[in-house]
Formats: sequence, C-alpha cells, structure tokens
Amino acid sequence: MHSGQAFSLSVCRALQERFEADDLHHITFVYIPSALRWDIHGEAHKYVTELKVRVGRCKTDNSIDTLRSQAAHSVLDSWKLQQPDGRLLQPSYLNGGPWLSTFRHSITEFTRVCRCITGHAPIGVYYRRFKINEPHGCTCGAALQSRQHVLFRCRNRYSVHYPRFLGDIASFMKYNPMAFGFNWDPSGVG
Repeated sequence: MHSGQAFSLSVCRALQERFEADDLHHITFVYIPSALRWDIHGEAHKYVTELKVRVGRCKTDNSIDTLRSQAAHSVLDSWKLQQPDGRLLQPSYLNGGPWLSTFRHSITEFTRVCRCITGHAPIGVYYRRFKINEPHGCTCGAALQSRQHVLFRCRNRYSVHYPRFLGDIASFMKYNPMAFGFNWDPSGVG
C-alpha cells in the first residue's frame, strides 16, 4: 500500500462513519452529458460548472468540459517531444524550429505527423466523425481506420517498433509515405 492509497482509505473510513450516522447523509452521482442540459442533467451541469473546489491555493474548474479538456491535454502531453537521438527538443524559431529539423525539413512528413498527432488525418475515423462520404475502413480489411490502427496494428504498414516518440513517428512516416496523407485523384481534382 502506498501513501495515496492510505489517504484514500482514511477518507473512505471517515465518509462511511458520516453516512452511517444519518440517513440524510448521502451522495448522489448523476451522469451529465455535456451536450444535453435537460432536467436533472441541466441542473447538475449548472451546479458542477459553478462549483469551485479549492486545491491548495488554486481553484479548480469541475465542469465536464474542463475535465474532458484536461484528459485531452494529458494525452497530448504523453507524446514526448524528443529528437531522433533521444534528446529533448528545445524551443526555437530558427530554420523552422526543432520540429521541422527533426524531419530534415520535409514539409510533407512534418504535415503528416501533425495530422497524426492532432487526429485530423484523412483516415476513416476522421471521415466518419465529419460525415465525409469516403470509405471508413482500412486497405488491410479492418472495419475502421484509426490512428491506433495505422500506427500499431495495420499489416499494410511497415514499422520497426511501435512509435512512442517524435523521432519514432518521423521514422514511421519515412517508411510509410502514404500514411496520414491524402490520396490524390489522378485527374488532379481534390
């Protein structure tokens, strides 16, 4: 048991004593879809978004939208910003900055990596989300072409190992020049 678990158990013990002391002491959990604000959902969403909980010296925002945003940012933070040799990228604006130099000044590879990281790549998940009339499946036969599928599972793609860092993604793009890129119409349209 680590210190975080001991604290959680002590909180549970204190809450249990409080709840057992009176039938009026209770907690009600309400699922709050952020897009729907009907009846009790609307009341709960309003209450939660107005509630500010002090953590240390800071107030935190408890809205569903904020929690969703924090989750998205933590995922983006998990993409380690490293150069191919493992050194951390340093902020710079010279020669297109460190990101562009990682891709040896290939705007095409840089663009495809940006599409991959942001999720705005011309693949099945994107087409389905924005209701674009394009196939959602992968060329390997998978029902849905997603970023996870392309990077880790697609048998039509070559990868030495799973891309975890920026340099790994750069290498993946080099060996898979069509990944996260547009399929151009031979007639020149599109």
